[in-house]
Amino acid sequence: MVIVQHFSGSVKQYADAIPFSGRSFTVPDICPHPDCQASGCLIRWGTYERWARTGDFDYRILVQRVRCKVCGHTHSLLPDFLHPHRHYVIHLLQHVVSLYLTAGLGWKRLMNRLPSLGPDVSTVREWVASFAYGTGHLLLDFLIRQLLILDPLAELPDSGTPSHLDRVSNPVRRSHLEHAYHFWLLAEYLYAQLKARVPCLHFEADQLLPFLLHWLQSQSLPPRLFWNPTLSTTPTTAF
Repeated sequence: MVIVQHFSGSVKQYADAIPFSGRSFTVPDICPHPDCQASGCLIRWGTYERWARTGDFDYRILVQRVRCKVCGHTHSLLPDFLHPHRHYVIHLLQHVVSLYLTAGLGWKRLMNRLPSLGPDVSTVREWVASFAYGTGHLLLDFLIRQLLILDPLAELPDSGTPSHLDRVSNPVRRSHLEHAYHFWLLAEYLYAQLKARVPCLHFEADQLLPFLLHWLQSQSLPPRLFWNPTLSTTPTTAF
């Protein structure tokens, strides 16, 4: 399982640091495996390599692995400039989703806004579809419930469905995108509400998705926003 860790520096700083940056992450107190939850049982258990791609540069980084002495499961301490199971940095993922979902750019105009060494259009389409499925189908109702727990009298934002999503002909995909758009608005509202209550939150306005990964983790949900609906490991029912 992935345990998201905040890293305040850049990808390059993480990759170039000596000693290894991930070594500075504090080992969590609780095993996150749902069938374990033992405390004080995690130990460092080596590292593994993976890519962190910004669209301008590719970095080969090390990720700290930990192991639970009680249940035997291993987990990775993933820096929050990455999303689980994605090679490109989360800043680029957020940029793509924002351009398509909120700015309404079509694929051609969107691709012209990306780094020259960035993803191809098929990858970008998969990102948008996976975000729409993950947030619009799996997470939207959960987010609404948590917002109402936070403030039962809150008037949640709802600006309607943006007209640019009318160009999506597949009704199921369009529905997921419409719900994902609503999720985005509510996620910004959640951040504003928590920022007012906890002024020391270390996330900036362009770090909405890293903030959400940490928030999902704090709610005992998998810290993932992009769920490919074609994979057998992807949930089919909402959280």
